[in-house]
Amino acid sequence: MLRVVLVTLAVLLGLLALLLVTLRVALSQSEALAPRIEAVLEARIGAPVSIGQVSLSLARNDLRFLLEDLRIDTPQGDPLAAVERVHLRLDGLASLRHWAPIFSDARMAGLEFHLYQTPGTTWGWPAPARLPLGMAPQPDIDLALIDAWAGLLLRQRLWVDNSRVLLHGREQTVLLHAPSLVLDGDERRTRLSGELNVVEDPDQQAAALPAITMGAEMQPGARGLSDFSAALQMNMQLDHLVVLAALFRPEQMPYLEQAGGQVQLWGRWREGRLEDARLAVDMPELTLRRDVEYAVLRNIQASGQWQRNGEGGEAWLSGNAESVEWAQPEGISDGPALPYHWYLAHEPGRWELRTSAFELASLAAWREYALLPESLTRVLQTLAPRGQVQGLRLGQREGRWGVDAALTNVAVDPWQQAPGGGPLDAWVQARDLRGRVTFSSAGNSELYFPQLFEAPMQLGHAEGVVEWVYDGPRTMISGRELKVDWDGARIEGGFGLITGQQRGQFGLDLAFENVDAVERPLGQWLPLGVLGPELREWLQKDIGGRVPQGALRMSLPFGERGSAPPFSATLALLVREGYLPIADGWPLLEDVDGRLIWQGGELKAQVASAQSQGVQLSGGAVRMDEDNVLRLSGHLHSDGASLLRFLKATPEAGGLPLDELSAEGVVEGSLAAVVPLEHPEGLSLDINVVPSLEVVRYQPLPLSLRQVEGEVNWQQSGEQRALLGNLQGRWQGGGIRADFDEDQQRVQLSGDVDSAALWALAGMPDTAREVLRGRTTWEGVVDWGDSPTLTLQSQLVGLTSQLPEPFDKRAEQPWPLRVRADVSRSRGEVRIADLLAMRLALREPEGLAGAVALGSVAPLVDWPQQSGWKIDASLEHIDPLAWQQAVSPLFDSGADGLTTPGELPTLEAVLRTSCLRYRDECLGAMTASGSAEADRAQLQINGELLSGRVSYQPREARPLDVVVSYLAADRLLDLPGEEQANAVSAPDSWLDEITTEYAAPAPIPEWLASVPDGRLRLAELSVGNGFYGPLTAYWQTNDQRLSIAPVGLTLGQLSARGELHWEGNPVTSRTRADLTIQGGDLGTALERLGQPVAMRSRTTNVAAELAWAGAPWQFALARAGGELSTDIRDGRFVMLDSAPARLVGLLNFDNILRRLRFDFSDVTGQGTAFDRVHGTADVAQGQLLLRGPLQIDAPATTFTLTGNVNLLQRELDQRLGVTLPVSQSLPIAAIAVGAPIVGGALFIADRLFGDALAQATTIHYRVRGPWTSPQVTLEGPQ
Repeated sequence: MLRVVLVTLAVLLGLLALLLVTLRVALSQSEALAPRIEAVLEARIGAPVSIGQVSLSLARNDLRFLLEDLRIDTPQGDPLAAVERVHLRLDGLASLRHWAPIFSDARMAGLEFHLYQTPGTTWGWPAPARLPLGMAPQPDIDLALIDAWAGLLLRQRLWVDNSRVLLHGREQTVLLHAPSLVLDGDERRTRLSGELNVVEDPDQQAAALPAITMGAEMQPGARGLSDFSAALQMNMQLDHLVVLAALFRPEQMPYLEQAGGQVQLWGRWREGRLEDARLAVDMPELTLRRDVEYAVLRNIQASGQWQRNGEGGEAWLSGNAESVEWAQPEGISDGPALPYHWYLAHEPGRWELRTSAFELASLAAWREYALLPESLTRVLQTLAPRGQVQGLRLGQREGRWGVDAALTNVAVDPWQQAPGGGPLDAWVQARDLRGRVTFSSAGNSELYFPQLFEAPMQLGHAEGVVEWVYDGPRTMISGRELKVDWDGARIEGGFGLITGQQRGQFGLDLAFENVDAVERPLGQWLPLGVLGPELREWLQKDIGGRVPQGALRMSLPFGERGSAPPFSATLALLVREGYLPIADGWPLLEDVDGRLIWQGGELKAQVASAQSQGVQLSGGAVRMDEDNVLRLSGHLHSDGASLLRFLKATPEAGGLPLDELSAEGVVEGSLAAVVPLEHPEGLSLDINVVPSLEVVRYQPLPLSLRQVEGEVNWQQSGEQRALLGNLQGRWQGGGIRADFDEDQQRVQLSGDVDSAALWALAGMPDTAREVLRGRTTWEGVVDWGDSPTLTLQSQLVGLTSQLPEPFDKRAEQPWPLRVRADVSRSRGEVRIADLLAMRLALREPEGLAGAVALGSVAPLVDWPQQSGWKIDASLEHIDPLAWQQAVSPLFDSGADGLTTPGELPTLEAVLRTSCLRYRDECLGAMTASGSAEADRAQLQINGELLSGRVSYQPREARPLDVVVSYLAADRLLDLPGEEQANAVSAPDSWLDEITTEYAAPAPIPEWLASVPDGRLRLAELSVGNGFYGPLTAYWQTNDQRLSIAPVGLTLGQLSARGELHWEGNPVTSRTRADLTIQGGDLGTALERLGQPVAMRSRTTNVAAELAWAGAPWQFALARAGGELSTDIRDGRFVMLDSAPARLVGLLNFDNILRRLRFDFSDVTGQGTAFDRVHGTADVAQGQLLLRGPLQIDAPATTFTLTGNVNLLQRELDQRLGVTLPVSQSLPIAAIAVGAPIVGGALFIADRLFGDALAQATTIHYRVRGPWTSPQVTLEGPQ
């Protein structure tokens, strides 16, 4: 047995020795392997390969491999790869033990590898060269393969020096340079270290800075390197990231303009598998650019971790930027542009990504750079959504995409026929090319169909489901279970959209409830976008109503024509309280109750009832076919008032005075209208009316048409119009008829009228019929030709005039009347016999112009050229009393108030007469002329009786100014009156007048407030042989007061100044007067007044304050009260007829001396001299009460008068005191001795006065009785 074993062992050892010898012989021939290696590499990579040297050798038990000068170039000479030297030493025992190549010593120097950017976004070698070793542009990631290669590498001992990777981009070349890479260790652990530099310019390699540094450590496990444990740390400086990003950036990706900071990466392997990886990012600033839009992120802090989970793993990433600046889309909120938190889970065949909240607009803006399914990227591209993503789940399972997202405040743009709107809350689910959105709005939102409705729908609530499917170029979108509250209306339904290859189809199915098209325009509720322009314009013209129920179904093709079914739609509405136009400018049909259907381009409506301005329409129908012609018909029923309102609202009413008309009764008729929507001016209208009106009134005048009947037909076709038929009625007891003739375009008028109707037409009271009375016939013609005219004519036979000549008329006497009005030229003329000629013209914009001539033979006036009225009256005789009596019935009803000139047109009037007659007496010729304008009126009178002028200017402080240059008052006072035969002769003096009856105090009249303030200036007033003046007075008025202040009058040498106030209310009044008379001789004033001259004086000063009940002209002594004061100096009493006055003359001491000389001239009428007369008296209840004595200072005697005077009865009750300058020390005898003549006189006086003269210097007398002949009684001396 042992021998067999030994033999067998010897055989094996021999075979091994033979094998080693054979191996050594083969290794010695390794140089012959170079061509074969070159051929194999060329076949694999498709590019020429050259090898400088290849050798294999054995060192003890290790196999050594040496390769030098390996180069790979394209046929054009472009470098692909190069290696200066590769030295490998294979550890045979370790390789057999691990059943994998283990190199105890692997060194590489001068590695250079080139990559070229292809026309796409990938990197590789120029064709036909191919990258070796499975280096595909987009390799599949296999964690098991990564783990196997990582475990294999960690078993090696590797030194790599001066490695270079050159990236040849289309615009620049970047060099990645690794100075050294060391993989070494021992049986317990293996270490890996190295660094990588990024060089933007390969020619400046020395200036490169380290971009990446890394270090790794590996420990064998229980089963050796198959279950090793390892740790990796890598630090990356991001300063060079801009260069690499620009080199590797796809065209659709943004530009990296600026980056900085660092990234730290840690990895941990356990039991030969990657178990954990962590990431830390710290970037001060990151700037991205897309076209002209920038995104700047500052102070970015992020951390992440990946952990293995079974055959897959989980990853978490949290990060945030302190500030983000970017071109935010409109409507974006303050939410984060990117999620703060990310979560990734993956397993073989599936992966899933979840995020926290972020802005949906940022996802739409950067959708091209995110890994999203096509179903979602198309939605983001077409709808441009905005809002907040509260949570996103994105992933793949067995190659199928899935997306779930919770959205809030989402708004989307419409796309093609699909609606847009928002904000809404939605739940989005997308699977591959399909998707679904379930949405609901918690508050107000919008829904917009841009191709259908003109404006977005304003929704109070909305909910529904929208689904979409992308099938290649085709897109299918559908909405179902849609429920919205639209401005108070409830709408339910759905829509569908199919589009692709430049054509598509859109369908809509909606049901309406409670649509309010009264407060809101109808166009808001209808799909006007699919209607024709004519129908769309018509529907937007004052059409609306309330729709309790309605439905809209439509199918709309778009894109290339001929490949899709034609457009079809059906709109059915139940209308309440609706309204629609009859024609342009015509009143609306309102309160429409009916049904409307629009189908196949035809509009049909049944109108059960409607009304327009109160005119009722029933059994109506509205129809519009594809010819865009609207047809309306129906039966009419109305009362008179409603008919007038309807006519006033029509464009044909024109200037008709319909506002002043009223009607009572009923009207029946029919309506038929045809309106071409393309040419609305081509309206055809046929209205037939059968009236049965009880009364038609014209409000400004007491005119009434009664029992109006007939039949009238209004026809209109474009610009042509015709009124046919006839009307009959009664007016003021007379008949009236109007016949409408189409052929001659004329209306024949005829009838008879009473004078009372004419006066009512002129606005006169019923009493005016006394001036002109009777009944006459008339006829007229209204010509509707090119120049419309109205002509009326009558002989006025049957009318009687009571006016003074030449305007008096008998019933049988004809007065030809002709009235002609030219409507087109806006003028007319009136002629009545030869007595009146008038022409009127309406001139724009001045107004109405009129010219009137009156007279016995009135001339034909010219056409007026300026606005306003001109009246020219020339009469031989004018009797004011006759005219006043004749025209007084015209004013018996009174006047409401004064009319200011500002309310009247401009007026100019001239009145001439050669004889102003009064009571058959001619007062001479007179001419009066005047004018009135908007802010001025004036009157000028020139005659033998009166001359002066009156001016009125309402804007002045005193609008009224009266100037009388001459007034013959005596002629006015001497004119005979009506009761002259029974008149009682007036007293010779006003001092002798007695009033026995008194009228009640006159109240303040209502018109007083309307009397303007003014001034009166009277230059000269002729009374008899005397003249008054000048007189000046100013007055002011209001509703309770008339004040004349100041008043000034000159009478002789006296000037009177004072004030007069009349105050009160509508029940009673009172007058106050304050008068001062100052000047010289009082007698001159009495002479001017025509009164007897009782006194002469050098100076006069009289003051009086009086008040009495009633108006100023109601002055009565019995009701007057006040006070009088007088101070008259250096005068004499003249023509003293009364006993007291004579007594004053007798008892004057100077006069006594005259008496002694037998001189009695003063007593017989020549006058009694005085130095001063002064005193004060009160007036009350017809009594003049002296307040203290009235003192008369004579040259040598003083008189005092006390008591009162009854002014009503003209009686005196006074006491006269006479003070004589004769003292008791002067005996009469002595006087008699010295002057016998005087003594004789004193003797006579002694006989007259007795002892009184010798014993007293003051003598008192009692004066009683009428002041014309009082009784004087001596009371005695004092």
